[in-house]
Amino acid sequence: MRKIILTFTLALFTSIAFATEIVATVVFENLTENELKSGEFTIINLNKKIKISKAESFKITLPEKGKYQFSFVSDDFSAYTFYPTRINKRKNTITVRLMEKTEIKRGGIYSFPMNLETDLTDEQIEERITNGTLNFIMNGIDSSIPKEYVEFKEKYGIGLTKENCVIDPLSFKKATENNQMIFDFLNKKYGTKWQAELKTKPFGIK
Repeated sequence: MRKIILTFTLALFTSIAFATEIVATVVFENLTENELKSGEFTIINLNKKIKISKAESFKITLPEKGKYQFSFVSDDFSAYTFYPTRINKRKNTITVRLMEKTEIKRGGIYSFPMNLETDLTDEQIEERITNGTLNFIMNGIDSSIPKEYVEFKEKYGIGLTKENCVIDPLSFKKATENNQMIFDFLNKKYGTKWQAELKTKPFGIK
């Protein structure tokens, strides 16, 4: 009897342990015409390195939800890695953006604002919508706003800010968190139908 209880307890603890694991997905956004042939993805907290030979999505298993740091390096690209502040079962996508490998010159760095608040409550978000100060963020070669976003702001009160030549990974990560926060709020309030109204998605939003 004791053996049966012991076996049951062990199985229970094992199932609980596996239940706490988080499966995350790594996706690539290749903004160049070059093919990725080699690179290395690292889960910094766990000191785990994964060799990559092509820009295809893959999954990783993390021991539990929480804060993690990831990086991706390649000799052929400038690579920037963006992900949620905390990884959990709902927010579990890590995006690797591949850009042309260029020399960064002093004074030539453009970035999204780092003082963005990306942990607003629903009430604070509603207040900013009322004030007309809540915006998705996107990068592009010009500052023009697509017509769909003009119409979107008229309907939902959320606009679009465009930044040029973004090459600062830390500020870009902050902008991605901003977009994800708005995305989650809209899904909670309207379901997912609103997504069809934006054919061009802000970075970090699929």
